Amino acid sequence: MPVDLTIDPRWLDKGPAFSEPWQAEAFALTMQLSRAGHFTWAEWVETFSSEIKASPQHDDEDVNTAYYRQWMQALEKIVAGRGMTTDAEVADYQEHWKRSYFHTEHGKPVEFRKGLAPIQPGALEALKQEHDHHHHHGHDHDHCDAGDHETHVGPVAVSPALRRSQA
Repeated sequence: MPVDLTIDPRWLDKGPAFSEPWQAEAFALTMQLSRAGHFTWAEWVETFSSEIKASPQHDDEDVNTAYYRQWMQALEKIVAGRGMTTDAEVADYQEHWKRSYFHTEHGKPVEFRKGLAPIQPGALEALKQEHDHHHHHGHDHDHCDAGDHETHVGPVAVSPALRRSQA
């Protein structure tokens, strides 16, 4: 007997369930994989519950951040356990996300791209040190006038699906 996966509208009236766009995408992906028969909802609930117990909220995390960290860890486990991806594929995508991040101009949304040049050893560390130097001098002053930078509104990361929907 299929499980009714309809979201109760009263729950939606309590405010946004997602604090970042990727959280909504992770939720939708999980729902779609279950609906497509890759795992039952009962299997999902068991895997997710086990992950929550195994990896509780960190002191520096808000509830939503912890919840979706646990959600993604559970999703990765169930997808890998079903043979839907391999460790090599996950590592490949992680590397391309790092490259996408590294090759994105500061303050711009990160757009996932394959085929970018490899990151030279030590370059990420140097970038972090440069960023820390510019923003944490140990004394109080503004680094720019308010009009020097555009206000960033929108997601920090852009998925290919989001980009297509906005075109």
